[in-house]
Amino acid sequence: MIIILFLSLFISAESLKILVYSPAFAGSHTNFMARIADTLTESGHNVTFFVPVFDEARSNQLGVKLTKNVIIMEKSEEMKLDPITVDNITATYWHITVNSKGGHSLFEPVHKLTVQSCRSLFSNSELLETLRSHEYDVGIAEPLMTCSLALFRHLGIQKVILASSCPNYDAVMAAMGEPADTSYVPSIFSEVSGDRMDFADRLENTDMYNFMIERYSQMYDDEAKVYRSFLGQDFPDWRDLIPDASVHFTNSIPYLDFPRPSIQKTIDIGGISVDLEKIQSEKLNGDFDRILGKREKTMFISFGSLAKSSEMPQNYKENLLEVFRSEPNVTFIWKYENDDVNFAKGLENLELVKWAPQTAVLNDKRLSAFLSHGRLGSTIETAFLGKPTIMVPIFFDQSRNANMLSRLGTSITLQKTDLGNFDKLKTAFHQILHNDSFRKSAEQVADVIRNQPIKPKELVVKYTEFVGKYGPFHHMTPYSLKMPWFQRYGYDVLLFKIGSFLAPVVLLAAIFRIFIGRFSVSVVKKNK
Repeated sequence: MIIILFLSLFISAESLKILVYSPAFAGSHTNFMARIADTLTESGHNVTFFVPVFDEARSNQLGVKLTKNVIIMEKSEEMKLDPITVDNITATYWHITVNSKGGHSLFEPVHKLTVQSCRSLFSNSELLETLRSHEYDVGIAEPLMTCSLALFRHLGIQKVILASSCPNYDAVMAAMGEPADTSYVPSIFSEVSGDRMDFADRLENTDMYNFMIERYSQMYDDEAKVYRSFLGQDFPDWRDLIPDASVHFTNSIPYLDFPRPSIQKTIDIGGISVDLEKIQSEKLNGDFDRILGKREKTMFISFGSLAKSSEMPQNYKENLLEVFRSEPNVTFIWKYENDDVNFAKGLENLELVKWAPQTAVLNDKRLSAFLSHGRLGSTIETAFLGKPTIMVPIFFDQSRNANMLSRLGTSITLQKTDLGNFDKLKTAFHQILHNDSFRKSAEQVADVIRNQPIKPKELVVKYTEFVGKYGPFHHMTPYSLKMPWFQRYGYDVLLFKIGSFLAPVVLLAAIFRIFIGRFSVSVVKKNK
């Protein structure tokens, strides 16, 4: 009993009080933040999971399992009067091209919800006092929005960690002083084919990078107007709050991701959401076990929870059915959301399901391939479980994720418009199902990332504890953020070098001109 008492006192003395800010609006973001929270809880820290509700349909999808201290901020009356949900616009995802010239409307719902939620938070003095009373040591938030960072500063939390559920956000990279080499590193929402770009791709990638900075800056500025209206006009805005973070966790696996330059604050923790032990312990129920045993090969098809298969253009559905018919020895399991399935009547090798235990299906040795929309969570799960894929990105970062795997030989990337091209679709299905090189490459990739030298959970715990004990690290903010753009990018040095080269040339040219002029005058005089 004395030993137990001593250990409990030691643990409580070393334990950090951590506030994790995780809005309820999209499952992939929530799950990523939840894994961080549970990892820190499992390590003995006192974690609070703070959930501002953006979308009531997802208010119960918190993702946390070990973290019991959960504070939910319900939607304000303002938000209830203007009910915006992500599900309201899912049908448009099939038709909108997200590039530097289009797709602006996709960002409007999140923008509006973010500003409304920020106003709701800072007008709730009782909630703010409750949070302040906990005296947190560390704050962790995704920089998809910046109201969280204002909250941390208001509560006196100086030790801040950013955690991006994507490999990185362009606006955050720029705000932190991290370089962006758009000539070979795809922007987070860019639809370019990968790191080997032609001129048109480099132009579009650069334009998309700048567009994302501009678009997120607008949202961040609107958030700043809100919290400054409560906290005073002298309160720091996002241009000060983002770079002041001590560490930036990104959902990137170096072996998978495109090589890119980064600053010391950036720590890659990709794969933290994949619990291999749990996945390998999952057992398929009778229906799925029966379906997977029907034929020699089986392919699973899912476009996730946002891009619904039921809202797909009809000609896309018809082409998929024709491809299924062309592979009679393959069972196709298609996650389809509603009961109106007469379009697929009579197709014996197709199983339509409203829900599937995705990780258990992917982990089954009888599954031959996976067709996915390229959400990062599914992309990383697929990589860990060693399954060849066809990726059909629909929006946001999915094109980048898809091309990330294609360059490793584990996947075939199609554009969503390719679903309307039967020949292209059929060829991709035939290759992924019958060309064994994709399976071998996928298994090799899985072997590598399962054996990374340092596990993502270890990185999260060690860096959070390091920040909690020694942070904040103000001196790690690049000085480049304070430099004029022409100095930061070396244009003044380049201009000096050009001037140093041209000055003697111009001087010699001037002397030569004077000499020629005088020589011409002397010749004229002699001729006279």
